[in-house]
Amino acid sequence: MSVSSEPTATSAPTATSAPTAAPATVPPEPTATLEPTATSAPAVSEAHTGERAIVLTEDLHARPASALAQAAAAFTSAVTLSYGSRSVDVRSVLSLMGLGATNGQTVTLLATGDDAAEALTALTAVLGG
Repeated sequence: MSVSSEPTATSAPTATSAPTAAPATVPPEPTATLEPTATSAPAVSEAHTGERAIVLTEDLHARPASALAQAAAAFTSAVTLSYGSRSVDVRSVLSLMGLGATNGQTVTLLATGDDAAEALTALTAVLGG
């Protein structure tokens, strides 16, 4: 009879092992702590946003698009150029040329980041505004 009580004792530690797997549900709690950090980040970027409308002095073909992209590369801010209903990243020469903006048309520069004001000033000068 003592032999049959030993297997019962062996199965008891197995039952104790099952509760060890339950703490695996604890990791979702740190995800909740990330939300406040994500909420505070957009407030900072809103403070460093600028927009400027510019009338082009020449067509936005390869040479001015390249000069604009090179000037934008010197800044950490994200800069987009809008013409009509389309907006493109200023760092992409092909995207700028694809807009088809021509002399006398109004385009809008939008910069978001720590150096947004400086980027707008430099890029406006490149566009001749």
